[in-house]
Amino acid sequence: MLLTPQGASRSLAAVFTPIKSRGLVDEVCGRIEQAVETGLLTSGQRLPNETELAAALGVSAVTAREALSQLRTSGIIRTARGRSGGSFIADDVLPSRERALDQLRELTRLQISDLGLHYQTIAAACASVAARRSDAADMATLRSFILTAEADPLHWRLALSEFLLEVAAIARSARLARELIRLQADLGTLTLLPCADSGYRLTTAGLLEDVAAAVEAHQPAAAEAAVKALVAATTDWLLNEQSKLY
Repeated sequence: MLLTPQGASRSLAAVFTPIKSRGLVDEVCGRIEQAVETGLLTSGQRLPNETELAAALGVSAVTAREALSQLRTSGIIRTARGRSGGSFIADDVLPSRERALDQLRELTRLQISDLGLHYQTIAAACASVAARRSDAADMATLRSFILTAEADPLHWRLALSEFLLEVAAIARSARLARELIRLQADLGTLTLLPCADSGYRLTTAGLLEDVAAAVEAHQPAAAEAAVKALVAATTDWLLNEQSKLY
């Protein structure tokens, strides 16, 4: 698995930036688990080998080896031997609708609203800065993540996640990108639910276009407003759906 721009998106590359904090093994595991939850890493995808992973994250080979072992024990990854061997995301870690509904039942309306507010704040900061720093090449990449409403829900979910992380990448802020990844992991499989709704996909397709247009036109206030509307569409959908469960 290459970690160059040719081998991975800029948002996925943010997963493999150096770690400086304590608890390095847990940090490495957390990065991989978050990437799986957000759909950046999918079942069957090959992970960097031990040496590449250690170099990308700025940790020792021993730490990378221990993290891979921990991920293997928890069932997040599997390891195959031989010429085509390596570490791969396990086949049974695909997010499911049942798991998403369980997660939605476990959250209170206040928790959903609070998570949405935090998500809005970080995404709006990214959009504002991105609108000041974007160039033509950035816009081509950003627009590549806008799918039609007819797209497969799983692909739509991944594209939506990648779109927002690309906005953070345009802002040239690895910290904001990682915070977005963390928040998307907090949302977990919840985003599967609205992405399965064609009406939601149609609405958010228009909002994604609004965000891209504002970033391209170098209009920070409009970019902030558009991305807040985008996140609010998800939060409102989840709150409405939860009200039907009780």
